[in-house]
Amino acid sequence: MTDDGPREPPKVLVAIPVFGSPELTDTMLADLLRDDIPQSTQIVVVDNAGDYEPPDWAGPVSLYRPGSNLRWIGTANWAMLAAIDRHLQVCVVLNNDTRFSRGFLAALIAPLNEFDDVAIVAACYDDFWLHQRATLIPPTAAGYEPSPVLRDVPFCDGTAIAFSVRAMTELGTLDDVAFPRHGYGSDIDLGLRARAAGWRCVVTEAAYVSHLRRVTMTRTGQTSEQNRAEILTGLNQKWGDDWRALAGLGPGAFPPHNTGSASSWYLTSP
Repeated sequence: MTDDGPREPPKVLVAIPVFGSPELTDTMLADLLRDDIPQSTQIVVVDNAGDYEPPDWAGPVSLYRPGSNLRWIGTANWAMLAAIDRHLQVCVVLNNDTRFSRGFLAALIAPLNEFDDVAIVAACYDDFWLHQRATLIPPTAAGYEPSPVLRDVPFCDGTAIAFSVRAMTELGTLDDVAFPRHGYGSDIDLGLRARAAGWRCVVTEAAYVSHLRRVTMTRTGQTSEQNRAEILTGLNQKWGDDWRALAGLGPGAFPPHNTGSASSWYLTSP
């Protein structure tokens, strides 16, 4: 933890990869802009399909059309490199099929401003990984009761994630060679790389995200088995047989035709 007292709000880039489903993007932007957004925060919708128009009320939001589908991993890497180039401190990547707790963005990035050894922060949620699940799942994201708890975890899910630009400058971006399709598994790999270099990955219970899941995947025709194959191929290639243990997982993690984690996946049940 730093001992220099309170810091100024960091300079932040928020990137939102989208591919169609404009109604979802509008809804999540309304959640995000419900709170006061510091002028030091840049919000960019990365329009991978080239057909999104931000609503008139989304004044602080800018639009970037790359001209082709960067996919999640390409969008995240574009955002990291843009944050480095713009001399910012934090890069945030948010899926558009999400809903957020009140005060979400400030709570998500707070650990990066408070602790010099944190590289990656994720919000707790209602989704796949048990080590990232909220203790109590609220009926609505806006009704979530935040808690001042940080969980040190082996890796963070990429659904709603914040990165230290300083850490990414040291570690490099997500590996789009080992994970060439959508990027499934690249968030696990980055968490392992960060921790191997002495950085921390944390989940904050002060922020909560509800995830609809697989909206973009369905639109682009990707299947759960293809995503599983990308995870296993990339992680096996980079880490051999050790990656599950390094990620806190047991040998039974990622069985065929399984679409959700369970306590049996873990070396120690979360």
